[in-house]
Amino acid sequence: MHLKRLFFVVFGLLAVSATFATAAEHKVKGYMFGDYYYAVSGPDEKRNAFQFRRIYLTNEVKWNDSFSGRLRFEAKDSGFGKGGTMNPFVKDAYLRYKGSSRSVYVGQSQTPTWSVSEKVWGYRSVEKTLMDRTKAGSSRDNGIALKTKVGGSGKVSLHIMVANGNSNKSEKDNDKKLYGLLHLKPSGDLVATAYVDWQSQPKDQDQTTVAVLVGTTGKDLHGGVEVFSRTVSKAAGSKDLISQGVSLFGAKRLQDNIKIFARADFSDPNTDVDDDSEMLLVGGIDWSPTKGIHVMPNVEVITEDTPKVDTTVMPRITGYFKF
Repeated sequence: MHLKRLFFVVFGLLAVSATFATAAEHKVKGYMFGDYYYAVSGPDEKRNAFQFRRIYLTNEVKWNDSFSGRLRFEAKDSGFGKGGTMNPFVKDAYLRYKGSSRSVYVGQSQTPTWSVSEKVWGYRSVEKTLMDRTKAGSSRDNGIALKTKVGGSGKVSLHIMVANGNSNKSEKDNDKKLYGLLHLKPSGDLVATAYVDWQSQPKDQDQTTVAVLVGTTGKDLHGGVEVFSRTVSKAAGSKDLISQGVSLFGAKRLQDNIKIFARADFSDPNTDVDDDSEMLLVGGIDWSPTKGIHVMPNVEVITEDTPKVDTTVMPRITGYFKF
């Protein structure tokens, strides 16, 4: 048996057996999403495939009201033309201590980079968030994180983190990354965030990212606008490299089991270079025949300013399943 497959089998057996072998409470769960897509036009014209883009398997454990943890594996498609199997790896592996108004995470856990904007968007199964797509950060990192409420109203909270700065990979140098997210809930379903991170890098090529999000998280209507700017010091000799982007997105419920969603992104990977910006448009319908299952016909359009690059038009049928 392939080593990676054996890894998943062993994990499943251990998760089930642990439920009976320890006093801790265990919960095994997961979800997966994928598509059938066909590129009508663009650089990959006529490319089409059935694919599972992501599969997640999670074991959550709770020892008592103070201590809990999570071990989550992720597998992703190896890519068109690669002909390989899905590649599993560790997504989350942390111990959590929960107090009255704060939680401390030790290990590999979620960064604050797009933790809120991804929830407001609500359709990671269809497309990554703006900063995720443009590689302005990572969703996971290995270090120590603190989530805490500020004041007694619960309307203000902080998520701060000190970590390696190398996503879910092992540390590659002695430098570290600092994250900070201020999360506001002024009233009702309204939300706002102010985000910043700073990563020290060799050769004084430090990286700094700032972002702002304003949105709403209603059950029948959710969406918002997000703006970010990322600076890499001395990336091009003595000059800084600045990348920027803005995303406008939303979803509206039409019936109990039907919603529509749409999104528009504009991103510029280097503000000093002309003809390198990109526009992304996504729109579709979310049909849920039963709880935990979603079928989402959608179309993605990508337009690049790069000369002689055709616009990508890609219809898809996306499926999302929780178990």
